[in-house]
Amino acid sequence: MADLWGALAQSAPAATTLTAAYAVPSLRHATVEVVICNRGSDATVRLSHAIGGASDSAAQYLLYDLPIAAGESKATARFTAKAGDVIRVYASSADVSFNVNGIEEDD
Repeated sequence: MADLWGALAQSAPAATTLTAAYAVPSLRHATVEVVICNRGSDATVRLSHAIGGASDSAAQYLLYDLPIAAGESKATARFTAKAGDVIRVYASSADVSFNVNGIEEDD
């Protein structure tokens, strides 16, 4: 399969709901960054990386209750994920969007 570049997933989850935003397909790996955009009032966000799609646990969090001001956007550093890994997102407000950008490649 050809490499996939660019936007891999987008999510605008309901407020206070941990949501699976992106799962790496089988036989693939990905290098991603997550861009977070707050379209409303001040909020907090969470971002986790569940290896192998494991149930939610404290060890998975890359960001936890990070403040994001009204109208602000933030981007994570790039990180890698392998087949079956799940990136989950959460926001205190329904006005926050998450965009998972990067490259997905064959193993």
